[in-house]
Amino acid sequence: MADTKINYRGKGFWIEESFIELLSEYISKTFETIGLNTFSTNLLQIYNDCDTNRSGESTGMVGILLDRYINNIEDKNNLISIFQQTKTSITDLGSEISINQLNQFEDNKFDPYFASYWSIPVKTQSLLTTIDIMISLLNQTYQGTNTNICYNGYPAIPEATII
Repeated sequence: MADTKINYRGKGFWIEESFIELLSEYISKTFETIGLNTFSTNLLQIYNDCDTNRSGESTGMVGILLDRYINNIEDKNNLISIFQQTKTSITDLGSEISINQLNQFEDNKFDPYFASYWSIPVKTQSLLTTIDIMISLLNQTYQGTNTNICYNGYPAIPEATII
């Protein structure tokens, strides 16, 4: 699996693209639930990043371009609010996302070529922790610069932080 870097103002972390694609599904749904017409142009660009991530259109280029689109306090605070609401919807899923649910997510990609089927369930706590890290990036309280992140239960390189 390929990795992507999520960064903001010189701090960031590396994570497998598939985890960001999955997380992007839930972030996109939060945007859509709130209503896309309520967001600034920059936040709509973040939505677009997430939407193309979840659809598989960004395979090999997965990312959420915080540095490019979050450049004022209002957008930062609104994105943090979106992330908090996303955490609530993920918490409602229970303790893990089953292999069947994950593979249904893959079946929804715009082209089956980009589907990467799962063999291990994803702990929702891993997704929640990823969002917490992204919030800490936005608040500029994140201490890492090039941390490798891996989800609990998945193979990781020795230096990775398991979340």
